[in-house]
Amino acid sequence: MRLATTRFGEISYSEKDIISFKEGLLGLEDHTRYLILRPPESYPFAWLQSLEDSHTAIPVIPAQIFQPSYHFELSDEIAKELSIQKKDKVESYCQVYLAEQSKSSNVNLLMPIVVNLANRQAKQIVLEKKPYTSKHNLFDLLASQKGQSKGSRD
Repeated sequence: MRLATTRFGEISYSEKDIISFKEGLLGLEDHTRYLILRPPESYPFAWLQSLEDSHTAIPVIPAQIFQPSYHFELSDEIAKELSIQKKDKVESYCQVYLAEQSKSSNVNLLMPIVVNLANRQAKQIVLEKKPYTSKHNLFDLLASQKGQSKGSRD
């Protein structure tokens, strides 16, 4: 299958590449089918490209890239909803909000997107325990990761 996107041009994909959300994302509830695109020039960022709207591509990042201690527990209800089995590989992503002035860009660590790679089902969840917020400064997080990396080499 092919999709003409406004950001990435024409892309090819197969049915097995589609990530499905029963409820969509916050603010995009009508968009339930996405592709996760990882253009090399965007690393470490990925993009959730909507299949319902070629103009909608949401920047995301695996939080573990810059926040190794980022961890949350999935409730039994969410694990059941996504049909997660112990052997299934699960990935989580956090939305990035790119500001006009890049130093003001934020990452939402409070509402991660959880993807069960075995069945390609996904859900955006709201964490109940709130050591995180919806507006962590992207550059502060990246700077803290560089500091942690330097410390681990010494």
